[in-house]
Amino acid sequence: MNDLLNLDQSSMFMSPALSNSYTTDKLITELLNNSHYIGLREIVSQDEDEEGNYNYSRVSNVGMVYLYVHNREKARKAKTKEDYTRMLLAFLQYTAAVGKSDIRQFARFDMEAFQLHLEQRYTKSSTLAKKVVIVHSFLSWCYEEGYLSKNIARGLRPVKLVKEEIPERDIDELDLKDAILFYKDNPKVQSLLLILATSGMRLNEVITPCWKDLYWDRRQKRHYLITRTKRDKIRHVHIKDYALNVLLEYRKRVGLSTELNSEDETPFYPNRYGQRYTLSSLSSYLSKYIAAAGLTTIHGNRVTPHFMRHYFAQTAYAKGAPLDWISETVDHSSTKITKDNYLSRQLKKDRDVSDYVDLEM
Repeated sequence: MNDLLNLDQSSMFMSPALSNSYTTDKLITELLNNSHYIGLREIVSQDEDEEGNYNYSRVSNVGMVYLYVHNREKARKAKTKEDYTRMLLAFLQYTAAVGKSDIRQFARFDMEAFQLHLEQRYTKSSTLAKKVVIVHSFLSWCYEEGYLSKNIARGLRPVKLVKEEIPERDIDELDLKDAILFYKDNPKVQSLLLILATSGMRLNEVITPCWKDLYWDRRQKRHYLITRTKRDKIRHVHIKDYALNVLLEYRKRVGLSTELNSEDETPFYPNRYGQRYTLSSLSSYLSKYIAAAGLTTIHGNRVTPHFMRHYFAQTAYAKGAPLDWISETVDHSSTKITKDNYLSRQLKKDRDVSDYVDLEM
């Protein structure tokens, strides 16, 4: 616990001393361990003032990163915590690189210089925006908690996203069907492609549910899967019968039940050992098989599993589905996200006025 409190007492969380004793990955593993959270909160609360403010004066910069990442007022998922931890440790490494021993030595102008540093390293606006938002949020929290005496986060400017940087993700329906047919003897890959393309689910929404979460809706006369979305919302996903039949064949091959069972805790989509996939391993696995089937975008670019989600939204729109229905189905917080990130090119083509101008002889 003392390792988190005062950098003068320990080099565990200090760069450059960190490089001699702790690798970045090892430090990240330590910071993602939430078992220290309650104890550290108890320590900072011991000197709580009459207005309910905690005393963070003994907490190191790394300790503040730890408290921020595990803040229980925020329902952050494990992947989000890891992303925040990596970015904020990079920020602390920058602090040391510019000759500061503590972020409390920074001024507003220093943060303007830090953003310039990021802009020189990251040319993609979406990547830059994410990193700026994380650091801005962390520094604002440190100021609100009284750890920083000045609101130096004001030195960070919002990053304007460049829509033209959004990669083209259009997939031709015939090409996708060819790829699905390519795996006619591989129900593991074929079922996953079918489920993703016809449901709009993210990969994580496929690997999270158990078999018990699949049920038959008598009124709708359809199978539905209960899963949790990225925003931690419950979604009842329609699983097409032809996709389910292929998945049932795969489950047979790995020795799992194919009967609906409200008590079956096995994964909805298992690995070959009948266990639950991790997101990274399934993403890498499916990406490899997509490439092997020769599936590309309409402009010949590589396809990732997430492109199936874009295919779903784009196909639904092309066949007349209302925009707000599409947005609700794929669990976007607003139709603007659906329009800007999934349908922008199609919408522009629909609004193209070239049909009004014709010089055909």
